Amino acid sequence: MLQSVFDLNLALNIITTVSVVLGIAFGLLQLRHSTQKRRDYAAVDIVRTVQTQSVRRAVSLILKLPKDTDPDLIRNDPKLLKAALAVDSACEIWGCMVFEQIVDHHLLDRMVGGWVRGTWSRLHKWVESERIINQNPNVGEWWQWLFELIEKDPDPGKNKGAYDSYRGRKKRKSSI
Repeated sequence: MLQSVFDLNLALNIITTVSVVLGIAFGLLQLRHSTQKRRDYAAVDIVRTVQTQSVRRAVSLILKLPKDTDPDLIRNDPKLLKAALAVDSACEIWGCMVFEQIVDHHLLDRMVGGWVRGTWSRLHKWVESERIINQNPNVGEWWQWLFELIEKDPDPGKNKGAYDSYRGRKKRKSSI
């Protein structure tokens, strides 16, 4: 009789332990799925942000400028200033999203890295000038941070282009 009670207690302890372990594993799996879903939605947000006509036009206009554009040229042309401010806003949001780990910086680099690099190389003097004029070190802070990050650690496909670097590879299906 004592032996069967002992066996029953052992069996119940094993069942409890297995249940707890399975519960923790399931919880971790759900957490991982939730995190991936959040990243997928953030990626869609990036696409939506850059698909607005105003941002696309602004980037297009800025990319026609020479590198290291004189800040006065931006300030004295209302159309260029409006474009620079639109690009600044988009890049600030993208930088914050990467910093908060909502979006992986390699994913962002694949999606809009060319725009971030190209616009920064043309407008960085304007941003630096605005910091001095407005006595505000926060102007373009996340844009610069993002630019420096993707320059230091670019997506591997940036070396040769995605068409070559990722030939034959498929990414996992999105959960969206």
